[in-house]
Amino acid sequence: MQNLYDYHAWANEQMLGHILQQFPDVFTKPATGPFSSIARTFEHIYEVDKIWFSRMAGKNLPPADGAEFTDVQQAKEAFNSLSKQISSFLRREPHGNKMICYKDLEGNSFQNTLSELVTHIVNHGTSHRGNIVVMLREAGYRSCPTDYIYFLRR
Repeated sequence: MQNLYDYHAWANEQMLGHILQQFPDVFTKPATGPFSSIARTFEHIYEVDKIWFSRMAGKNLPPADGAEFTDVQQAKEAFNSLSKQISSFLRREPHGNKMICYKDLEGNSFQNTLSELVTHIVNHGTSHRGNIVVMLREAGYRSCPTDYIYFLRR
């Protein structure tokens, strides 16, 4: 469970670092896809990570302030801070089979194991990083490898 989450944090860091070093101006430019820009896609990943972390920790949902990243560095800092909090939580909660009861945004009650929720966070992030790869390619830029195997090989 910790390893999977570490992969998610690493993959976000890899992609943000790549964009920052190679072409930071593309971050906020309009793009086609499920979100209007790469920045908005990372804002979505971040917001969803916050919501799931709140549920895992048994807290009320975070305020719906909505993340707004004006540049890549700001996104990197926000993800780094949240990733540290989630990693610390997971180190204190080593039992992946712990049942988490939560409500979705419409107020419906659900329960899943902690391990299932971590897996969901990772899959959600992977899906949207794939969207970002397409956005980069359509803008004429190359992406960077963020596949799980690259994380394991590092």
